[in-house]
Amino acid sequence: MFVSLCFANALQEAVEREAQKAFGDLVKIQKVKAFSPIERIDRVELDMEYGRTRALAYVYSGGERHQVLIDALWKVRLFIAQQNIPKGTPIKPEFFRVEERYIKSVPSDLKLREEEFESYVASTHITRGTLLRRSLLKEVPLVQAGDEVEVVYKGDGIELRFHGQALDTGGRGKRVRVKRDGKIIRGKVVGKGLVEVMP
Repeated sequence: MFVSLCFANALQEAVEREAQKAFGDLVKIQKVKAFSPIERIDRVELDMEYGRTRALAYVYSGGERHQVLIDALWKVRLFIAQQNIPKGTPIKPEFFRVEERYIKSVPSDLKLREEEFESYVASTHITRGTLLRRSLLKEVPLVQAGDEVEVVYKGDGIELRFHGQALDTGGRGKRVRVKRDGKIIRGKVVGKGLVEVMP
């Protein structure tokens, strides 16, 4: 049995408030459905993750907990090719126009950020108007074994930068070893030729 229209509006507003607190403008609540009568709303807890189709809320009313189904749309930034991009071409932000859309679910294949582009080349020919996906890209190492790299150390309010020789090859986020003055340092690749050492 569905709740009354008047209460349904109050329920939707309560769920929307919680969703806005959690996700800001990344989510739009289309509608909510409660399958049992709820007398009042004491508290709302969300059970939803960015980009996932499955979205629930738990509404606490007195000593009872009611499950509510949420129909949500997620905001995603999409990159659309403005030109043909030949296979093997390094990916650059200027090759794409950015469009924001609200969609039902956001597959990981679409979750891209401009700062990641330097890590990829086109794995196939990308034609003008194509929506950029990870499946169209091939990750390339940002650090090559044997290269001179810049190493940055941040900690306790200081930042040190120095150069060393990479002993490993790695893409963004990968752990590599760097040799400097006979010592081996381990760090994470954070950019082209840039390794960050964690304190």
